Amino acid sequence: MIPMVLTRWCWLTLILLQFIWFGWLYPSEWFGRAIPLFLMALPLLIPAWWIWQLKPRALVFGGTILLLHFSVAVAEAWANPETRIIACVQILLVIAYFLAMPGLKRTRRAPGGAEKPTDQAQ
Repeated sequence: MIPMVLTRWCWLTLILLQFIWFGWLYPSEWFGRAIPLFLMALPLLIPAWWIWQLKPRALVFGGTILLLHFSVAVAEAWANPETRIIACVQILLVIAYFLAMPGLKRTRRAPGGAEKPTDQAQ
């Protein structure tokens, strides 16, 4: 089983990859550097703190954000031979994030207010 800690490293690497891809290696000819970086990196930065703490709701919300990044990477890998390698790296990072998600345990509130993991066999 892939450890849950992999999700935080995939997330951090994806943030860095956006800055490398859209800010340094392949800036947009039409929009420059700022607009693509804003559109691609800002949604990753919003839940980053909670994902780093492995909060379950943030991990699921982050997975929803990554669906957009996965779609962009597939389109770029298919249509643009220049960015194919970096797009494939992004695809692999998104897949690794989702493969680590089954390690997420559901929690429920105990009567004292503390969270405890639920038994998956019930």
